[in-house]
Amino acid sequence: MGAGVGWSYGLRRLIDLNKEMELSCKKEVAALLIPSSETLSMFTILEMLMDKEEKIGKCFKKSGPAGVPYSDFPTFQDWMANWTDNRNLEEEFPTKYFQTVGSNLSAAMEKGLDVIEPGCGAGRHTMAVAKKYPNSTFTAFDIDRAQLERNKVACEMMGLTNVTFLYADFCAMPEEWNGRFDYLMIYDCMHDLPHPAQAMAGLKRVLKEDGLVTMMDINTSSDMPTQVQTPISAVEYNISLHHCMSVSLANGGVGLGACWGSSSLRACFRMRVGRRPK
Repeated sequence: MGAGVGWSYGLRRLIDLNKEMELSCKKEVAALLIPSSETLSMFTILEMLMDKEEKIGKCFKKSGPAGVPYSDFPTFQDWMANWTDNRNLEEEFPTKYFQTVGSNLSAAMEKGLDVIEPGCGAGRHTMAVAKKYPNSTFTAFDIDRAQLERNKVACEMMGLTNVTFLYADFCAMPEEWNGRFDYLMIYDCMHDLPHPAQAMAGLKRVLKEDGLVTMMDINTSSDMPTQVQTPISAVEYNISLHHCMSVSLANGGVGLGACWGSSSLRACFRMRVGRRPK
């Protein structure tokens, strides 16, 4: 079933058409279809992925490439920023997120911590947290130089002076960062990395001995027969195949993808960082 046909079929099951040719849907469905909906904004990634079908197909050939690189997804950061903005709005981030983690962290952030966010992308999480906790300082890094420059402009427009955006790699962070940071916050990036295990080991190096780690990532099961019972799993595997796995493999990585699952993630984290992520 093609992406367009599948999308139309999905809408037909969500929207009712009566004999008077009037369209209607349930309130909970309507909430998902408004432009600012986190769910709808996530599905818009399919538009970005559809024209990669031929390139992805070549990756399945023995003589083909390992994957499709980041450079072939020039609009990814824009899509990610929009999805993150809508999700943060719906989930009242960062307030509810830090309530979930615990009051001790929030209190410490109000006093002032040295915080790092790796793989920050468009910097939406860093800027939101930095705005809420002005006494803490934030270092956020990524490998997308152009996006980092845009992040700096956005910070200036927001009047944030406690954020530094830098170019850096997970597996080659500066030596002067060793044991520096109080708090490591990770959002939606570990599953895209070429070598997540080595990245986690590098992150342990820059964290203080009593430092805290929180991670937010795609909530899937590491057991595929269990995961496919989830209605949205077909979309998650589709996105993972066309982007997450592909960009990792194209960079000589392991290609775990978005659906590597929470159990595998926690096991890798315990092994490399020596503690369980919140």
